[in-house]
Amino acid sequence: MSAAGWLNSAWMLKCAPERVVFEWACRHVEQTQERILTDILRANRDTVFGMTHHFDGITNARTYQKRVPPAVYEDFAEPIRRVAEGEPNVLTREPVTLLEPTSGTTGGEKLIPYTAGLRRQFQRGVAAWIADLYYHRPELRRGRAYWSISPALGPPRRSAGGIPIGFADDAAYLGRVEQFALGKLLAVPAAIARLSDLTSLRYCTLRYLLAADDLTLISVWSPTFLTALLAPLPEWCDRLCDDVCDGKLRPPGPHSGPYDTAFNGRDRSHECAIADLDRRLQPDPKRARHLTTIWQSNASLAEKLHRTWPRLALISCWTDAGAARYVPELRQLFPHVEIQPKGLLATEGFVSFPLIAHPGAALALRSHFFEFEEADAKEVRLAHELASGGRYRVLLTTAGGLYRYQLRDEIEVVGFHHQCPLLRFLGKADQTSDLVGEKLAEPHVRAVLDRLPSMRELAPRFALMVPIVESPPHYRLYVQGVGIIGGSSLHLSLQAELQAALEENLYYRHAVAIGQLGAVEVSVLDSEAVPGWSLYERECVARGQKCGAIKPLALDRRTDWPAVFEPYTLASTSVRR
Repeated sequence: MSAAGWLNSAWMLKCAPERVVFEWACRHVEQTQERILTDILRANRDTVFGMTHHFDGITNARTYQKRVPPAVYEDFAEPIRRVAEGEPNVLTREPVTLLEPTSGTTGGEKLIPYTAGLRRQFQRGVAAWIADLYYHRPELRRGRAYWSISPALGPPRRSAGGIPIGFADDAAYLGRVEQFALGKLLAVPAAIARLSDLTSLRYCTLRYLLAADDLTLISVWSPTFLTALLAPLPEWCDRLCDDVCDGKLRPPGPHSGPYDTAFNGRDRSHECAIADLDRRLQPDPKRARHLTTIWQSNASLAEKLHRTWPRLALISCWTDAGAARYVPELRQLFPHVEIQPKGLLATEGFVSFPLIAHPGAALALRSHFFEFEEADAKEVRLAHELASGGRYRVLLTTAGGLYRYQLRDEIEVVGFHHQCPLLRFLGKADQTSDLVGEKLAEPHVRAVLDRLPSMRELAPRFALMVPIVESPPHYRLYVQGVGIIGGSSLHLSLQAELQAALEENLYYRHAVAIGQLGAVEVSVLDSEAVPGWSLYERECVARGQKCGAIKPLALDRRTDWPAVFEPYTLASTSVRR
């Protein structure tokens, strides 16, 4: 057995006890969740938050719900500010060891407090997933893996109280033993996150991946992250093969092509990171000759990728909600590779993880205390009270000091593993645009675009609808794809179909009818120009989001998107009423 095989098997065995305990929890959901809640409340009853809400007198979940109201981030902003300034025992008795920034889709930077207890809660979910995955897919244990790594968004920071802000890399969620094993098992080293521009990050990532003939697993968040990573490969293949041959790392300069995003050149730390990554490499002329033969052949791109990584067996990524539109492209690139849908994981908490041969993702029963608000009502249910087919919004109580936190993620229960709910992510419940009272929700817009005949015929590579603040205000759909021509009959059909479908929303139809809203527009992005997803990604990164965690949306309610897309627009016309 190879070194990777031994390490992967050892990791699986270390995770196996958590999988056993999780299986027990799946048969005792109510008891498991009550114990999680009791442990959190007992540990934090002497904190400022715990004394304010009388944690010492809470004996069950119903009492907890009466004493602690549901909350959003703004409700925790002041306590977290005090934590950041170094004040102890505000939200948790455990010290806060790190503040993880997240921008989400609803506002500016949020700082989520991390304690040792919260990390353990994340690690339970990861362990149960890894144990299940590696047991049922033993071929994954025979090689190395690529776990997506986002570039650093700036120099290391600390809060006013000296607390570090931001994990060094995604592996920091794991325990020390797991981090050690993963360091040996990663085809691309975590140090690549130190690179300060996206062109260099992608080039260096591809350089390491091309050298990894034993790649068995790819784990990314969005499928667009992987397709965008691979997009420049045909252009760079000769240069990359030379680097593999020589054991060097010679990325192109920043801002040299259409795949760049909003990073402002290289600094000394960037050059040091390149030098450090370069020192890890060894010349491999044999692998380089093999790669050159593959990439200079007339084979299809999918066949070239298969021959480059013949042992690749599974890709883990989002497949639900807005990401679903981009999964077919991934399947075309990797027709022989299994795609496993990811569960729901947020900066604030670990909600669910996939199980082999099960629909949906299993609720991470041993990670946090969960509540679920019905999508069409205000009733809040506990985990053991969920119904198959029900749609709910998730509330979390974690060991990190978030209590009854409204995650704003909407899920559907698609089945059960014993008593454990299996969940499918539907989208952000609060991603709603409301210019004049029309209340257009992102899940509705996504469903509309997925079923329009013209959209199916066009099969665009990119589609995003945004609000336009003009007189009158209205909405515009940006689309991009080969053969889409502005002003064509199909273009006009798409506009008419989209307008009719949006008017299924009573408030939208009324606003258009009385002239408060103008009719929808469809703008075509030049298919020969920068990919629409790259433009979207560039802007999101500039606003502080990690590129690997950007969620594809059908509707983005921000109003400044025209400045991003219009320079690449071929045509824009509106439906005349």
